[in-house]
Amino acid sequence: MATDNVELFHRGVRAWSEFDEETALELTTEDVELFALRSATEGPYLGHDGIRAFFADNRESFDLFEPHYDDVRDLGDGQVLGLGSIRIRGKGSGVETDVPSAVIVTFRDGRLAKLRDYGDRDAALEAAGLA
Repeated sequence: MATDNVELFHRGVRAWSEFDEETALELTTEDVELFALRSATEGPYLGHDGIRAFFADNRESFDLFEPHYDDVRDLGDGQVLGLGSIRIRGKGSGVETDVPSAVIVTFRDGRLAKLRDYGDRDAALEAAGLA
């Protein structure tokens, strides 16, 4: 199961990178909770409607939204830690940059149930009990 969760994590990252909303929905539970960095001010994306809203927001804001995690660790108990960055290019402005990303993803019954992006590597490591 541990390897399965890491593989599911990588499949999800590919779906986000390719703006593949259908695959993302297939990989998530009906009650999924997505805490993107912007959730601190805008609130979390909840359920499949939240996933659709997240994709719509990204399509509206970015020409490129490409997460890359070079350090992926199975934490046990259905959790995976991903440390890396998200390459983005603003729609209209054309400005391209890398934004740090440090996520903890919880899987339930073979599907993503919760994702929280801490943004900061140290914060995610602390939340995972690895600081």
